[in-house]
Amino acid sequence: MLETYLQDLAEVVNLDCGSANCEGVTKVANIMKRHFDSIGFATELVDLGPKAGKGLFATNKPGAEKFDIMFNAHLDTVFPDGTAAARPFKVEDGKVTGPGCADCKAGVIAIFHALKNARKEDLDRLSICVAYNPDEETGSVASTEWLASHGKHAKNVLIFEAARAGGELVRSRKGVGNFTVTFKGKSAHAGNNPWDGRNANVAAMKFALAAYELADAELGTTVNPGVLKGGSAPNVISDTCEVQLDIRYWKDEDGRALKTKIEELVGKTWVEGVTQTMRVDCMGPAMPLSEDTKELVAKITEAAKLEGFDAQWVDAGGGSDG
Repeated sequence: MLETYLQDLAEVVNLDCGSANCEGVTKVANIMKRHFDSIGFATELVDLGPKAGKGLFATNKPGAEKFDIMFNAHLDTVFPDGTAAARPFKVEDGKVTGPGCADCKAGVIAIFHALKNARKEDLDRLSICVAYNPDEETGSVASTEWLASHGKHAKNVLIFEAARAGGELVRSRKGVGNFTVTFKGKSAHAGNNPWDGRNANVAAMKFALAAYELADAELGTTVNPGVLKGGSAPNVISDTCEVQLDIRYWKDEDGRALKTKIEELVGKTWVEGVTQTMRVDCMGPAMPLSEDTKELVAKITEAAKLEGFDAQWVDAGGGSDG
């Protein structure tokens, strides 16, 4: 079983399939379609728009309105074209390496092998669907709605991203918001007529510091002004600056409240004559440790014991399709 698994893993790792490489991502989708066709699942390549490769939907119960289990993993990677040839799939000293091997090709193949090797009576008893999306590494912009449309009909959903470095499983995740705030001022020469200028950089820096202070350790919310871009030369008063913010939150209501506070800051005057506008790039929901999640965690913990090991759990700050 392991040998076959590694052969299948090598096939998809040795393909360039960065999120922007729609052709490469679709090749992986077609490979997985072939695999699921071979075990009798109904399969469908899913068109999610021109900016993403194809997704794949597979099920053992075509036409089902509810699913006992939904499996998800993503087909895309973060690596540029040429990486697969530069450092292809390799097994050495008990470790497997290659672009996207852990994130998330190992999970893509693991789902298939779990179902390929499942007992017939379980496949007959359970309604199962598999949804592979093509754009997780760029925020699942094209696939979020599609994933959610199936997830809301599933009793249990398992995301086959890799475990933590120590093997721990993830039971909850923070929500993620990304905002871009653009400042517009007036340029002038820093030596000859500085008072005629309206410095967008200074306004952006004052705003970024104030936004940073909105973080609340007790609530677990954070604000990171991760990118500041402005100015053209040291002797020019900057007329444009951009601040990109990343916020994280354990509860969606805390995320919404934090967004409102940031919007209030955007509405303030930081430098006379400088104005600012905010664009919401994404606002992804949190995956809280709900009562339903606790029930699923208990099931997986018990399953692990039956296989001879203790499942360990963590709460993660990184976003996911979960």
